[in-house]
Amino acid sequence: MDFGGIYYAKVTGSYNHAVEDSERMGSLVENELNEDNKEINDTSDESRQTIGGVEVSSEIYSKNANSGYKYNNRYYYNSLSEEAKAIYDTIVNNIDKLKNGNIRIDIDYDFSKLLNNGNGQDTLNDYYEDAINAINLDVPNLFYLDFSKMWLRVERKSNIFGTKYKLYIDSGENENYFSKGFTSNTQVEIAESQVEIAKNQVKAVLNGTNYDKIKSLHDWLIDYMEYDATAVNKASVYGALIEKRGVCESYARTYKYILDELGIENILATGTATNSSGRTEDHMWNYVKLDGKWYAVDTTWDDPIILGGGTPSNEVKHRYFLKGSVDFFKNHTEKLTISPSGKIFALPKLESNNY
Repeated sequence: MDFGGIYYAKVTGSYNHAVEDSERMGSLVENELNEDNKEINDTSDESRQTIGGVEVSSEIYSKNANSGYKYNNRYYYNSLSEEAKAIYDTIVNNIDKLKNGNIRIDIDYDFSKLLNNGNGQDTLNDYYEDAINAINLDVPNLFYLDFSKMWLRVERKSNIFGTKYKLYIDSGENENYFSKGFTSNTQVEIAESQVEIAKNQVKAVLNGTNYDKIKSLHDWLIDYMEYDATAVNKASVYGALIEKRGVCESYARTYKYILDELGIENILATGTATNSSGRTEDHMWNYVKLDGKWYAVDTTWDDPIILGGGTPSNEVKHRYFLKGSVDFFKNHTEKLTISPSGKIFALPKLESNNY
């Protein structure tokens, strides 16, 4: 006799990496600077600068824009269980298929040993959440996917010889797993092409030593972008490179996206940040490796929203650039659990002193 079934493991999906709760972070920095520095900064579109005189292209679509981004900086992947790595690999290796929005993706891994245990399904759900949250931090440019709309589907078939399981990912009860605003593969390809073109233009004029590139990219990003919690694509590289607006996720993801392309080791870090008024919010920033040592860079807090017309001083502009743990952790706190499962992900140990 056969006993079979198909059931969905609805997982909460992507952890909140400071999208919702960070919306007031711009005001935090504004208050801090108004109180402590009396600096003013014009954040209008007209004041946003280019790098090396390069404006982001208005070209809409180019089939040849793909730069061959290989998702090779897998920092969070390395901390996953074998099962979570199998899920992670399946998603990353099928990125082109996922751009269709509702394609079923089979997971080629035997989960029988895990699922035949009494609490196997709960453990599998934890591994799934660990995997997609690791992807969210390792691969910064998947702006067109909403992982919370992906469902892990488990197909079970039992007979007298035992039980076998087949796992795959699809859109479940949702029409698709696109982020808000995307409805087709064509839309995704156009947006991705725009991002690639803009990224390549910026990357082309980042020259000199690794320090020069890290600093030039930092300065360009905060001059080019405007903190805007109301932007539609406020947490993505698309929002940063094409719309010039976003919150901390948009700044940090874009910084990582281009540093990855330059071959400079870096990661996204999440946690909380507290301003001089004592208000604490969820936040995202970067850790960058330079001369064999790790330092913190917070591009968002180096780009304050301040009323008036003018520019911040270099001291204000680089207050959170290549900082060591002594200074940085005065108002930033790391979050080691990037997933609702509670799994701890070890972060790099920062150098004590600033670069």
